[in-house]
Amino acid sequence: MQWSTELRESSTESATQMFYAPVKVKRQPQSQRVPQITPLQLLLAALSTLLLGWGKPVLAETGALTLADCIRSALQHDPDLQAVAAEVAAARARLKQAQVGRWGDAIYHQVLGFVPEAKGDILDPPRQNRNAVFRNLGPFTQLEVMVHLPLWTFGKLGAALEAAEQGLATQQAEGEVRRAETVLNVKRLYYGSLLADQLARVLDEMLDNMDKAIRKVEERLAGGSTAVTELDLLKLRAGRAKLARGVAEVRASATLTRKALARAIGKEVTAELQLADRKLDPVPLDLQPVESYVEEALRTRPEAAQLAHGLAAQAAKVEMERAELYPTFFLSTGFQYALAPNRTTQRNPFAAEDFNYSRPVGVLGIRWELDFWRKQAKVAEAEADLAKLQAQHRGAVTGLQLEVHRAYGQVLQSREAMQAAAEGRKAGRSLLVATVSNFDLGIGEAEELFKGLGTYTEASTDYFRAVHDYNVAVAELSRTVGRELLPLEY
Repeated sequence: MQWSTELRESSTESATQMFYAPVKVKRQPQSQRVPQITPLQLLLAALSTLLLGWGKPVLAETGALTLADCIRSALQHDPDLQAVAAEVAAARARLKQAQVGRWGDAIYHQVLGFVPEAKGDILDPPRQNRNAVFRNLGPFTQLEVMVHLPLWTFGKLGAALEAAEQGLATQQAEGEVRRAETVLNVKRLYYGSLLADQLARVLDEMLDNMDKAIRKVEERLAGGSTAVTELDLLKLRAGRAKLARGVAEVRASATLTRKALARAIGKEVTAELQLADRKLDPVPLDLQPVESYVEEALRTRPEAAQLAHGLAAQAAKVEMERAELYPTFFLSTGFQYALAPNRTTQRNPFAAEDFNYSRPVGVLGIRWELDFWRKQAKVAEAEADLAKLQAQHRGAVTGLQLEVHRAYGQVLQSREAMQAAAEGRKAGRSLLVATVSNFDLGIGEAEELFKGLGTYTEASTDYFRAVHDYNVAVAELSRTVGRELLPLEY
């Protein structure tokens, strides 16, 4: 009796290797496909990608989690998003600085000390040794309160405010980009966990059918039947042992995938994570024409908004550097006060008075840095950076359109593959039922049972793999469009 097909060798031994050969499908981009080998190879290869560092552990919660629950938890606990939130807060603080900068600045300055006694005035000077600075010391204070108001800056303050506003908007868009990436990662892990569980159930079902076949052969041999031989029984037992080992490997891999999902949503990896979905089903999607998605992506993609705000911020920086070529007119006003009780206040306007006075201050001023060559170079540098961003923006717009078309095509391709796999699974199920029934009735051979089990397992794993690919493709399309396309609230 021969096995159904010859399988290629791989680094990981598949639990279903004895029953079917790998199915060849159209090659997909690495980031969008699961390796098309065998169910166990698929699972183990997917884990190497899915188990990258996403999220940090927090306290575990009880209860079954839906996909929306997982996404909400990840958005709350993802350290990358927390870092972006801190960057947004810093950008908001810079904007506040630019806003209050329009009102100038205020300074309070005061000194305290001791001065020697001095009685009299310029017409009646004191008769004392001027070098006796430590004799008859008395307290002394001097304070100054000044406010400096910019009157005309040739656009410096306006450009600084615009740059700060656009910088804040850029950081907020960066947060939306990170948020979309987190949502996509959680979806991949969630669907990957469901796929692992589904493959384990398929292999469990095949193991159960194998056990039934072994019992049936043992009963026939005990009854003296010549339709089966000891060789058939030995092959069934050997196949059953190999399959049992594969089932254990798949179960272990499914557990590891679940732990990766727990870590991504901010739970302890040791937590017992329960998912609300028990089966991997295709997500409901009302697919619209690709042109509408391209138009929407140009409006709503956070990457596009991020680059647009970055352009505006750099343009404001150019204007700010140009304004530095011109002077700044300002008004300085305030109040000055000094008091030394042991010294006579000088009333003569020609006598200097540094220790007893009270006077308001108000002056107009101009400040102009005359290093024009250095400032011209800074303007040229800012203009070059702006030209660079403009070129990147043009490339990003066309690249965004291409990305939407690629993701849309992947959805169409995976949907067609899923529909074809569904028909194959239905046929494989019918074939398995027929072969098992024939074997139970004693009119079927063991080899036919092998082939039936292999065909059904292949068809089932192909189907659930296609469903997984379709769901991930839809998740990627949601990210490229910049909007959640599924009825999920998070």
